[in-house]
Amino acid sequence: MNGFFKKAFCIAFALAAALASAACVPSLGELEERYDDDGKQYELAYYLMYNDSNPPNDLKSVEARLNAALKAKLPDTTVKLTAYTIAEYTAKLSGAIAANVKFDICYTSPEVNPYLTNVQREAFLPLDYLLPTYAPETWAAIPENIWTQARVDGKIYASVNEQIFPRTYCYDARNATLITQFLNAAHPGTTTDTVNELGMDAFAFMEEYMAWLKANDRGAGGKISSIDTESALQNWFGYDNLGTGMSTPGVVDIEDGSYTVVNQYASQDYRNLIDTVYRWKSVGYIEEGVSVFDLTPESNWKPGYRRGNILKLSDPHYFTSYVIGTMNAISSTSKNPARAMKFIELLRTDAEIHNILQFGVEDVHYIKDPENPVRIAEQITGSGYNNAQFGWGLGCEFVSYLTPSQPADLWEQVKKINADTPVSPLVGFNFNVAAVKQKIADCKAVVNEFAPAFASAQFKNKDDKLAEFLSRLNAAGANEVVAEKQKQLDAYLAARGIAKA
Repeated sequence: MNGFFKKAFCIAFALAAALASAACVPSLGELEERYDDDGKQYELAYYLMYNDSNPPNDLKSVEARLNAALKAKLPDTTVKLTAYTIAEYTAKLSGAIAANVKFDICYTSPEVNPYLTNVQREAFLPLDYLLPTYAPETWAAIPENIWTQARVDGKIYASVNEQIFPRTYCYDARNATLITQFLNAAHPGTTTDTVNELGMDAFAFMEEYMAWLKANDRGAGGKISSIDTESALQNWFGYDNLGTGMSTPGVVDIEDGSYTVVNQYASQDYRNLIDTVYRWKSVGYIEEGVSVFDLTPESNWKPGYRRGNILKLSDPHYFTSYVIGTMNAISSTSKNPARAMKFIELLRTDAEIHNILQFGVEDVHYIKDPENPVRIAEQITGSGYNNAQFGWGLGCEFVSYLTPSQPADLWEQVKKINADTPVSPLVGFNFNVAAVKQKIADCKAVVNEFAPAFASAQFKNKDDKLAEFLSRLNAAGANEVVAEKQKQLDAYLAARGIAKA
């Protein structure tokens, strides 16, 4: 026995002749839960997500610097980096997993390299032994309800990255000078960080700003690329998608104590969003073919992020999908899962290791602030590596170097938001997709066909198209997905003694 597997055999495949040359991978039912480190030299294969539109062309320098640093911290380990951009990551990892490619670590979330889907595919190892044994600081740092959120059938299959856990709806105002001028004129004393305190509807505020731009012939004339309808459904209307992503039907209003699961695309809120999109297009706020817009969707507001540009349009809320919105998993093909977990622990606890993967090599890819050892002065343009916007995917963002515009107490502010935001009782509910896995895939395909077009008012007859959209969703199994989510949620609430309003 090699220490990783209970049985030294592979699954026989029906198409064995065609797959004779492919490496067999044991099912998780055959894997031990104890994966102890053998102490031998090992090369970890890490599929790194790269948060930039262009892939890095100097990854080798980063890999060399990383391995040099590891000699003193994890001396029996080297790392082989393969980096994919966010746009290509899911497809690349899906292909590698389907082909049983041997690797050790990858990024996963409800949407990117989808967590639940990959657990069902038995692509990831359970970490319930590995986490407390080989990553004790990571294990101790994450609250129990968030670990519970990562559980599937009682087991944890990915290590949660520590970052800002609540989610806040926001948009990017392209021109900081113009948005400041508008706020001074229309809402004196208000900043981009305090817009939510005005008590205005987010879209009413955005429309007021675009009307001001258009009237004053400023910026791009008051235009927006589209309304981020999925984020609006979650963050503005307070719909929790229960860990499957907003492209899957079945959400719960976190402010409604009845905990009723509904199809968000059949809701009046979604119809109102579509009506707003089409009205904005009719008055010229949304225009096809315009490449520069005054407002564009952003994933989440946090302190110090693009200060002066990012409009905070809602208060923070905990959602089930977002608390596990960034994780690192260990592949079921890994030959040394314990070593992989040791490296994941270093990502979270060791600032040098973390920041090499985030910013690259000092004086090659970035310049450090000579007066502050935890702040970079600038990222070197054209240096071939800049993963600065991926600190949240590298174990723990709180060890990230500060960028020039970020406040010195940034991470203390984030930790306070995490601690002070009320946690929804839904956090900790795990939806098991097994019974409706194919229906979810079918529904996602329909959502991906219709929702982006509605978000930018591309359909000529929106009412007919909405009716077609909902009909197609029902045919794909939306009602069955909603019913299954409700069934499992009811059982979860009953087991914890949480009463419905």
